[in-house]
Amino acid sequence: MKQNYLRNVFFLLFTGMLMSVFGEVQAGIQVLSGDTTISSKPKITDTRKNKPAYLKNGVKVNFVPFKPQVDKVFGNTSSVPPKIKEIDTTDKDDNKILNNVKVYPNPVTDLLNLTFLVNKDSNVTIMIMDVLGNEVATLFSERLTAGQQIQSFNIASKLTSGFYFVRLIVGNETVIKRISVL
Repeated sequence: MKQNYLRNVFFLLFTGMLMSVFGEVQAGIQVLSGDTTISSKPKITDTRKNKPAYLKNGVKVNFVPFKPQVDKVFGNTSSVPPKIKEIDTTDKDDNKILNNVKVYPNPVTDLLNLTFLVNKDSNVTIMIMDVLGNEVATLFSERLTAGQQIQSFNIASKLTSGFYFVRLIVGNETVIKRISVL
Protein backbone atom coordinates (compact mmCIF):
# COMPACT_ATOMS: atom_id res chain seq x y z
CA MET A 1 0.00 0.00 0.00
CA LYS A 2 2.80 2.38 0.99
CA GLN A 3 4.69 1.54 -2.22
CA ASN A 4 1.63 2.33 -4.36
CA TYR A 5 1.25 5.68 -2.63
CA LEU A 6 4.91 6.60 -3.17
CA ARG A 7 4.73 5.42 -6.79
CA ASN A 8 1.70 7.66 -7.43
CA VAL A 9 3.36 10.68 -5.80
CA PHE A 10 6.52 10.15 -7.84
CA PHE A 11 4.47 9.77 -11.04
CA LEU A 12 2.58 13.03 -10.39
CA LEU A 13 5.79 14.96 -9.66
CA PHE A 14 7.51 13.54 -12.75
CA THR A 15 4.58 14.35 -15.06
CA GLY A 16 4.37 17.87 -13.60
CA MET A 17 8.03 18.48 -14.38
CA LEU A 18 7.59 17.12 -17.89
CA MET A 19 4.58 19.37 -18.50
CA SER A 20 6.46 22.48 -17.36
CA VAL A 21 9.50 21.62 -19.52
CA PHE A 22 7.24 20.78 -22.49
CA GLY A 23 5.40 24.10 -22.07
CA GLU A 24 8.68 26.06 -22.10
CA VAL A 25 9.91 24.18 -25.17
CA GLN A 26 6.61 24.76 -26.98
CA ALA A 27 6.73 28.49 -26.14
CA GLY A 28 10.29 28.64 -27.48
CA ILE A 29 9.19 26.92 -30.69
CA GLN A 30 6.39 29.47 -31.18
CA VAL A 31 8.82 32.37 -30.77
CA LEU A 32 11.31 30.78 -33.15
CA SER A 33 8.65 29.98 -35.74
CA GLY A 34 7.78 33.65 -36.21
CA ASP A 35 4.77 33.98 -33.90
CA THR A 36 3.97 37.70 -33.68
CA THR A 37 1.93 37.57 -30.47
CA ILE A 38 5.08 38.08 -28.39
CA SER A 39 6.85 41.26 -29.43
CA SER A 40 9.49 43.45 -27.92
CA LYS A 41 8.31 46.62 -29.68
CA PRO A 42 7.76 49.60 -27.36
CA LYS A 43 4.18 50.69 -26.84
CA ILE A 44 3.35 54.03 -28.45
CA THR A 45 1.37 56.40 -26.24
CA ASP A 46 -0.28 59.74 -26.90
CA THR A 47 1.55 62.44 -24.91
CA ARG A 48 -0.64 65.42 -25.83
CA LYS A 49 -1.84 67.54 -22.90
CA ASN A 50 -5.49 67.73 -23.97
CA LYS A 51 -5.81 64.35 -25.63
CA PRO A 52 -9.34 62.91 -25.80
CA ALA A 53 -10.03 59.93 -23.57
CA TYR A 54 -12.63 57.43 -24.76
CA LEU A 55 -13.68 54.14 -23.31
CA LYS A 56 -14.31 51.15 -25.56
CA ASN A 57 -18.03 51.90 -25.57
CA GLY A 58 -17.44 55.46 -26.87
CA VAL A 59 -18.08 57.34 -23.62
CA LYS A 60 -15.74 60.31 -23.19
CA VAL A 61 -13.87 60.33 -19.85
CA ASN A 62 -11.51 62.95 -18.48
CA PHE A 63 -8.64 61.53 -16.44
CA VAL A 64 -6.62 63.73 -14.11
CA PRO A 65 -2.94 62.80 -14.43
CA PHE A 66 -0.93 61.97 -11.33
CA LYS A 67 1.29 64.83 -10.22
CA PRO A 68 3.96 64.01 -7.62
CA GLN A 69 4.09 66.25 -4.57
CA VAL A 70 6.84 66.81 -2.01
CA ASP A 71 8.57 63.63 -0.96
CA LYS A 72 8.91 63.72 2.84
CA VAL A 73 12.06 61.57 2.85
CA PHE A 74 14.07 62.77 -0.16
CA GLY A 75 12.72 66.29 -0.61
CA ASN A 76 10.95 67.75 -3.62
CA THR A 77 10.60 65.41 -6.62
CA SER A 78 10.10 68.17 -9.18
CA SER A 79 11.69 71.55 -9.86
CA VAL A 80 8.35 73.36 -9.47
CA PRO A 81 7.18 73.71 -5.86
CA PRO A 82 3.89 71.93 -5.22
CA LYS A 83 0.66 73.77 -4.52
CA ILE A 84 -0.46 73.19 -0.95
CA LYS A 85 -4.13 73.63 -0.22
CA GLU A 86 -4.98 75.30 3.06
CA ILE A 87 -7.95 73.80 4.84
CA ASP A 88 -10.06 76.04 7.03
CA THR A 89 -10.90 74.05 10.16
CA THR A 90 -12.30 76.91 12.22
CA ASP A 91 -15.88 76.33 11.03
CA LYS A 92 -15.83 72.65 11.97
CA ASP A 93 -14.72 73.19 15.59
CA ASP A 94 -16.99 76.20 16.16
CA ASN A 95 -20.14 74.26 15.26
CA LYS A 96 -19.34 71.37 17.59
CA ILE A 97 -20.39 71.47 21.22
CA LEU A 98 -18.11 68.61 22.31
CA ASN A 99 -14.36 68.51 21.50
CA ASN A 100 -11.12 66.83 22.63
CA VAL A 101 -12.57 63.79 24.38
CA LYS A 102 -9.89 61.72 26.13
CA VAL A 103 -10.41 58.60 28.25
CA TYR A 104 -7.51 57.40 30.38
CA PRO A 105 -5.92 55.18 31.64
CA ASN A 106 -6.69 52.45 29.16
CA PRO A 107 -6.72 49.60 30.21
CA VAL A 108 -8.40 50.71 33.42
CA THR A 109 -8.43 48.89 36.76
CA ASP A 110 -10.46 50.99 39.20
CA LEU A 111 -10.39 54.74 38.39
CA LEU A 112 -11.56 56.04 34.97
CA ASN A 113 -10.73 59.63 33.97
CA LEU A 114 -12.42 61.64 31.21
CA THR A 115 -11.41 65.05 29.91
CA PHE A 116 -13.43 66.94 27.31
CA LEU A 117 -14.20 70.47 26.16
CA VAL A 118 -17.78 71.75 26.15
CA ASN A 119 -18.26 74.90 24.03
CA LYS A 120 -21.57 75.97 25.63
CA ASP A 121 -23.66 75.11 28.67
CA SER A 122 -25.23 71.71 28.01
CA ASN A 123 -26.65 68.56 29.56
CA VAL A 124 -23.91 65.91 29.75
CA THR A 125 -24.51 62.18 30.12
CA ILE A 126 -21.71 59.62 30.51
CA MET A 127 -22.67 55.95 30.19
CA ILE A 128 -20.85 52.62 30.08
CA MET A 129 -22.06 50.23 27.36
CA ASP A 130 -21.15 46.57 26.85
CA VAL A 131 -20.00 45.21 23.47
CA LEU A 132 -23.62 44.48 22.48
CA GLY A 133 -24.66 48.10 23.06
CA ASN A 134 -26.54 47.47 26.29
CA GLU A 135 -26.27 50.15 28.97
CA VAL A 136 -24.30 48.78 31.92
CA ALA A 137 -24.03 51.92 34.08
CA THR A 138 -24.77 55.64 33.96
CA LEU A 139 -21.77 57.38 35.51
CA PHE A 140 -22.84 61.01 35.15
CA SER A 141 -25.92 62.96 34.05
CA GLU A 142 -25.91 66.70 34.84
CA ARG A 143 -25.85 70.15 33.25
CA LEU A 144 -22.31 71.52 32.89
CA THR A 145 -21.03 75.00 32.08
CA ALA A 146 -18.86 75.70 29.05
CA GLY A 147 -15.16 74.97 29.34
CA GLN A 148 -12.65 72.18 29.90
CA GLN A 149 -14.13 69.37 32.02
CA ILE A 150 -12.31 66.67 33.99
CA GLN A 151 -14.38 63.82 35.44
CA SER A 152 -13.17 60.80 37.44
CA PHE A 153 -15.20 57.69 38.23
CA ASN A 154 -14.55 54.67 40.44
CA ILE A 155 -15.66 51.68 38.34
CA ALA A 156 -14.03 48.85 40.32
CA SER A 157 -17.33 47.67 41.84
CA LYS A 158 -19.47 48.35 38.73
CA LEU A 159 -17.65 46.47 35.95
CA THR A 160 -16.08 43.05 35.54
CA SER A 161 -13.01 42.57 33.34
CA GLY A 162 -13.58 42.85 29.59
CA PHE A 163 -14.20 45.38 26.80
CA TYR A 164 -16.67 48.24 27.22
CA PHE A 165 -17.61 51.50 25.54
CA VAL A 166 -17.87 54.91 27.21
CA ARG A 167 -20.67 56.94 25.60
CA LEU A 168 -20.45 60.69 26.19
CA ILE A 169 -23.58 62.60 25.14
CA VAL A 170 -23.57 66.41 25.10
CA GLY A 171 -26.65 68.03 23.58
CA ASN A 172 -27.27 66.17 20.33
CA GLU A 173 -23.63 65.05 19.90
CA THR A 174 -22.32 61.64 20.95
CA VAL A 175 -18.72 60.43 21.26
CA ILE A 176 -17.97 56.76 21.96
CA LYS A 177 -14.59 55.54 23.23
CA ARG A 178 -13.55 51.93 23.80
CA ILE A 179 -12.01 50.90 27.12
CA SER A 180 -10.57 47.68 28.46
CA VAL A 181 -11.24 46.82 32.10
CA LEU A 182 -8.74 44.59 33.90
